[in-house]
Amino acid sequence: MKQITDIISETSFGESRVGFFSDDQLIECWIENNQSSAKITEIHLAKVMQIVKPINRVFYKLYNGTEVSSRCFDNFPETGTLEIITIASDTKEDKPPHAQRGFYLKGKFAILVNKDNFIGLSRNIVEESERERLDRIANETGIKKAGVVIRSSAENTHEDELKQDFEELFNHWQSIKDNCDKKQPIKIFDGLSLEKQATNLLPKSKIIKDNHSVEFNKRNGVEQLSEAYSSTFKIRNGGILTFEKTKALTSIDIDSSKRDLNAGGLNKLTEDGLALALELIRLRNTSGLISIDLPRISKKDFNERFNQALSWSRSMFRQIKVLGGTRGGVFEILCNHERAQLDESNDGLSQFLALEAIRKLSQSKANHSKLFVSKQLMEILNINFKTELNNAKEINNGIEILIDNNLDNDNYYLNK
Repeated sequence: MKQITDIISETSFGESRVGFFSDDQLIECWIENNQSSAKITEIHLAKVMQIVKPINRVFYKLYNGTEVSSRCFDNFPETGTLEIITIASDTKEDKPPHAQRGFYLKGKFAILVNKDNFIGLSRNIVEESERERLDRIANETGIKKAGVVIRSSAENTHEDELKQDFEELFNHWQSIKDNCDKKQPIKIFDGLSLEKQATNLLPKSKIIKDNHSVEFNKRNGVEQLSEAYSSTFKIRNGGILTFEKTKALTSIDIDSSKRDLNAGGLNKLTEDGLALALELIRLRNTSGLISIDLPRISKKDFNERFNQALSWSRSMFRQIKVLGGTRGGVFEILCNHERAQLDESNDGLSQFLALEAIRKLSQSKANHSKLFVSKQLMEILNINFKTELNNAKEINNGIEILIDNNLDNDNYYLNK
């Protein structure tokens, strides 16, 4: 699997974005509206509104009226009581944001958990002397009092760096505890920025601060992300991959009927096709049940593909289960939901491209720049981005936005 080399971070026009790149290839992208009613890693004191035991769900109301839900399998709360919850996922289509009961906050080298006087160490840390060192530092910084799990990334990390991370988490915990006795719903932790969440996951990665998508577009990030939302894709040796999303699952079909037999045969096609499918799942933040229909291959070759998917799942930032399948080729993957896909809200992809058009316009240094957009994109701009357009005009008061009737869908171009 490709290694992430750069993290490109930008906050502009009311939106934050983090792109994970392997050189010039976009591997994953997180986008967050800064005015969202509930953002991942926020911690709330929320009111229990409804308990639905048959589906193991508790529904809460936040201080701002937003409804969220959490799984619950035992120790159900009482309706009307207040509980601490952590926002764990974005709104998905018509479903409210998902939350986790208690608080759960991930640092670079440790995870703050809702369990007083507890310390756990990653099983991947096997050296006894190193485990003892990490236990000692956790005690000295006080984070054990809050309840903590030491991540594998802490192994052999300099003590000063560990202490800084542990103390930061401990300070968050103290602030959270100070607000636990409130008598009404309240947000008790604002959450971590996207950039902070990214660097906590990859503490040794290079962060590049972007301005109006300049760095992002040097690597064709916008094109890569928008093209990932197509429905059909060409596999390297002639096969076709079809990506279809339904209410129940995401179906991915790898068609070998047009394969090039001189480019490695059927097993090579399934290897390349599966690699493409997995890249798209990650880039699109696909969640839920995913069914991948491979061409019929031998049991040995199928096991190779299973191991390929298993290796990929270990590189992900979220929980993935490779469920397996049959010799006929179909196997399933289950991805938990965190970040919403661009197409999981009305005009989500169109809004992404409209905002990119504004950024492109804002970075233009010409006095009389003209942005030509499709009719559809102009409608999106007028409905959703009037404030952002005015901000762009303040940056460059010589700009014009015009409709080009020859453009279709969400296309645009800048004429200086």
